[in-house]
Amino acid sequence: MKMLELIKVADLFTISNLASGLMSIFLATEGHPDWASGFLVLAVLFDSLDGKIAALLHQQNLFGKQLDSLADLVSFGVAPAFLYFSIDTHHWIKTLILIMFVTCGMLRLARYNISQGNAFEGVPITVNGVLFPTLFLVAAFVPESVNAWPMIFLVQSFLMVSSLRVRRLF
Repeated sequence: MKMLELIKVADLFTISNLASGLMSIFLATEGHPDWASGFLVLAVLFDSLDGKIAALLHQQNLFGKQLDSLADLVSFGVAPAFLYFSIDTHHWIKTLILIMFVTCGMLRLARYNISQGNAFEGVPITVNGVLFPTLFLVAAFVPESVNAWPMIFLVQSFLMVSSLRVRRLF
């Protein structure tokens, strides 16, 4: 099957989610964490729209589900890690925490892709697209709050891979 035959309208929103996550990473590495944070929020917007549009246009399929998870890993796993890495001092323990965070996000998404049902098992990785921009905003007014981020990354890591049942919010 040709690639263009696989891509549906809703998938363009998923690709926009991915592009927003990549822009967040690029901007974080270039020293623009404020813009990087904004692109995380934009990624959340595109992520919330892709599923709604797929349902509206009857375009829900396994290909779209896989695309969504791959984009989510970049936007809500890798990009928040880059955001933090760009604004705080580096230490090997912090680096290990970020690796664990992204790994737990990947595991959570893989479990989601093989699960069935209406409830999420574990906290959705998308939450990070709202949580870390909010924490970045707090850090603008309370700079020492960045010191709590490693613990927040740890907690989020465990919540994503937990068996906690979470209802869909949107």
